[in-house]
Amino acid sequence: MPVERILAAKHADDGSVHYSSVSSPSDDSHAVCHMVPDRVIPVIFVPGVMGSNLMNNQNQSVWVVNSGAGMLPWSWKDAAYRKQTLDPVNTKVFDGGDLPKGTSLTDAEKKARGWGTVSKKSYGDWLVWLQDALDDAHAGTNHGRSGLRNSLIKQVVAPGLDTLTDKEVELSYQYKLPVHAVGYNWLKSNKDSGEYLAREIDRIMSGYRKRFRCEKSIVVTHSMGGLVARYSSEVEGYRDKILGIVHSVMPAIGSATAYKRVKAGWEPGNTIEEGIGRKVLGETAAEITAIFSQSPGPLQLLPDSNYGNGWLKIRDGSRVVSLPERDDPYEEIYTQRGKWWGLIDEKLINPLDKKKVNLDGDWSAYSDLMDKQVRTFHDAISGRYHADTYVFYGSDEKHKTWGDVVWRHTPAKRNLLSHSPPPISEPLKLEGKWDSRTGIQRVIDPSKRPFPLFEEFVLQPAQENGDGTVPIRSGRAPARYAKACVAFEGVDHEGAYNPLPCRLFALRAITRLVSNIKGTSMEYTSC
Repeated sequence: MPVERILAAKHADDGSVHYSSVSSPSDDSHAVCHMVPDRVIPVIFVPGVMGSNLMNNQNQSVWVVNSGAGMLPWSWKDAAYRKQTLDPVNTKVFDGGDLPKGTSLTDAEKKARGWGTVSKKSYGDWLVWLQDALDDAHAGTNHGRSGLRNSLIKQVVAPGLDTLTDKEVELSYQYKLPVHAVGYNWLKSNKDSGEYLAREIDRIMSGYRKRFRCEKSIVVTHSMGGLVARYSSEVEGYRDKILGIVHSVMPAIGSATAYKRVKAGWEPGNTIEEGIGRKVLGETAAEITAIFSQSPGPLQLLPDSNYGNGWLKIRDGSRVVSLPERDDPYEEIYTQRGKWWGLIDEKLINPLDKKKVNLDGDWSAYSDLMDKQVRTFHDAISGRYHADTYVFYGSDEKHKTWGDVVWRHTPAKRNLLSHSPPPISEPLKLEGKWDSRTGIQRVIDPSKRPFPLFEEFVLQPAQENGDGTVPIRSGRAPARYAKACVAFEGVDHEGAYNPLPCRLFALRAITRLVSNIKGTSMEYTSC
């Protein structure tokens, strides 16, 4: 049996590829030249909210998520600092984040591919893994024969999914699949970010066209990045430039967790690291509201009209009042001014205005943002997905998530001779008097003046399975539009791409999406 003698490819300055071999005594070996593809399909990763690095308009970095320790200074920043620093008008993408190690790419190549625009803490390992899996035609994998893609010909990545075919895997090796990352200003509307992503797709492909053929891309998203990609694909009209989209833990129709965090701050978690994370991200309503109330991107994570009625509940014994009632959370919840259960406490919008002399103006600006940017964005992407969409989401009882938010009345303790108080007749009309800003509110019934009793409502723990941020009702919402929509256990929201089954799901989808190149100008034709 002849022995293969692999000839290494050498790239000339003009981009051409050359192979050379020296003369040697006759033997049973034969030279093998592994062809280097001259056609490129960029694989473009789009991160979630807070997963892109930002700087201010003076080019000073303000939000760079290289590591947990690097974010510690945020744990003692107050609401006023957060509002002033994380302002969508005065921020832009920063590309100087730390770069992960572990690939054959140089740091210059990684930076050119946008890896420095996204959180190394959240995505560094994932980008390295994906790059290595898509660039494994080398001796270490017997030129792909023992690579991860080839293993998916026999390995089922999730129940109900088929395996890849030999032809699908073989075709994927006929194209370069370089991994790029596109960070975006997550404070701005996802409409703006979707338009930015579209421009970046054009820029990336144009760069490759100087030396290769490149007319299609594949997009891979995390969380809110999925909303950005859907806008690019379906509203901006970039569907024909994208072979398909892989979404992970996308809040497809929003998440009630966003409401909870605005009203009560970030949840404390179960570990020291999660406790520190809460302080960094905002442990009270004051810190969260200062940013959310001016930032359409985060507000677009709230439940939209497709989420359904009744997800906000006010419970008093067996009596429950539920909102929204008319599939309009914008009017019924988000812009209810002065209501203890409404989304925004107007006094927390602008901590820079100590005397609160501009409450009306602050509320008007917030209300306009909700109506003109949040509602309209939700309407624009409602039910709209790329025709070749692949989705996975978390469904784990260990990661309980707010699918509904419940405010529960806790009656005051009374002596043995007192009677149980009657149920509160109109809880929506109660008047807020004190707010812990971490999930406890004290209210009075104004109709019982001059001697109304204080009543207490407590925001209840999460009850729905999910990933800690996105409940299953939202994670699985794209199922009827997707080629595959799979639930995984053991998925926490930020680390969605850390478990190997989730990574293999994405790799399988990317490999299969390459087959969509057939029938396009990028297809190889027989001589």
